[in-house]
Amino acid sequence: MTQPLRAALALAAAVLAAPLAAKEPAPAPLPDLSAMSIAELQALFRKDNDRWSDEPCTFGVPVITALESRVAEPPVPLRRLRLVAEAFCADEQKRFEDGLKLSADIAVLTPDDPATGLAIYFAQRLENSDSMIAVLRGLTDVGLGQLDRDTYWSVFRATRDAGRLDDLDALALEWATTGKFAFLDTELHEGIAMAALRAAAKAGRADVVEGLLVSITGPASYIDLLTFRTYEPFWPQIEARAGKNLSLVGEENVRVARARLTNAPEDRDRFSAAAHALHYNGQFEDAIALAQRWRERKAKGAAIEEGDAWALNIEAYAYDSLGQPKKADAVFDELAKYDPAEHDWVVNFVINRASRLTGQGRWREGLKATELARRVAEMQGSTYAKLIIARDRACAFERLGRAKEAAPELAFLRENWKNGVGLTVQGLMCHGLADEAAALLLGALRDEDERNEALAAFQTDELDLFYTATLLPEAPDLLADYPELAAELAKHVRPMPEAFIPQAALRRVARTEGAVR
Repeated sequence: MTQPLRAALALAAAVLAAPLAAKEPAPAPLPDLSAMSIAELQALFRKDNDRWSDEPCTFGVPVITALESRVAEPPVPLRRLRLVAEAFCADEQKRFEDGLKLSADIAVLTPDDPATGLAIYFAQRLENSDSMIAVLRGLTDVGLGQLDRDTYWSVFRATRDAGRLDDLDALALEWATTGKFAFLDTELHEGIAMAALRAAAKAGRADVVEGLLVSITGPASYIDLLTFRTYEPFWPQIEARAGKNLSLVGEENVRVARARLTNAPEDRDRFSAAAHALHYNGQFEDAIALAQRWRERKAKGAAIEEGDAWALNIEAYAYDSLGQPKKADAVFDELAKYDPAEHDWVVNFVINRASRLTGQGRWREGLKATELARRVAEMQGSTYAKLIIARDRACAFERLGRAKEAAPELAFLRENWKNGVGLTVQGLMCHGLADEAAALLLGALRDEDERNEALAAFQTDELDLFYTATLLPEAPDLLADYPELAAELAKHVRPMPEAFIPQAALRRVARTEGAVR
């Protein structure tokens, strides 16, 4: 191996994958690259290993291209690095079509590492659902293996919003029937199997149902499967798989989650998933015992991670389910003490803390808790997160006899209802605006783009496996007085058959307003 080739390979191997979002460039003038030796070029490149991605157009592409020119047959890692730099440059210059083509070139050059995420990124930047679906359809087995949970669900949301969910569902069915599940991350199996079931129902493919249901163990998924009329052709098979009160899938979900945690005990996401599985199956004491293992890690000096925090959140809800709200208070108060500047995930838990207090009718405590939640959400919260806070504040103000102070909260809910129709409806109902709430829901149910969010608003407490019961008014409370709304809802869902009400809901201790102050 020649010295230039060895140096080029060493350089390419030393570069770590960089995020696509480049920093603000602060380019310094480049020396005459044509006059530099490969050693000098290498030294320039290594001086700041991030500069090639921070300044892809003005530094990365020219320097890597100059390095390539010094080698008669540039090695694949160096050629790949140049293509990645060109893709980063295309992104910086908003040339997303070029970026997508470069992503395809990378996949051809290195089929063992096809840069799946990069291709999907550019397809999303093009805001073209055809491109997104085409990228997914074109993935090799290796590419499917690179498809992570966040990437898949971002494509799912984009294609759904573009009205192309049927196409993505059809692709899921294709993957399922051609053996592609073997290459997919197991964390994607359940969601993709649900999508494939939707496509199978439309296509009358009863032959694939049993195989797809094997990949679906989450009790929350079976609530959708047993109530949404989309899956009606398969209800007998789904009911047999679920078991009475979702006991069969609940127990399997626990077994799967525990096995995954045993295989990777330091994985905090699996730790969280196991706690959720226990709680969803009504094993509240077991969920608490598992979550408390975090304190053993803490005593050994381990830093808290987001998965630990979600397990603690489940511990708090499990205490509520057992009728021990003061213990739940203590867990949420502990979570609220973490610095959101250091742990951006804290936003989830200060919001859940405030919502829990409000939902229990602890109006003053809940309103005070929303103040912290709002401060954190202003820095790190999504619109949906802010809608939760607005809903809680609107209801707390009304219950405290301060309805006029809720005007800004109601205005925010109305303005952003598409981001959380159920939350907006609850806020309106707290203020006695039932006609407006019912009209909003009816319109959303009749709008194909808004329907799924509207359907979610009708989930009753007994079918909500995550949150504990709330005293706030909810969409189902409207049905008796608004028959047109009830008739529209019935086109899309059925009530959960009593035999399948989750055992977790049946085991909860009932809450009443004012039980805790």
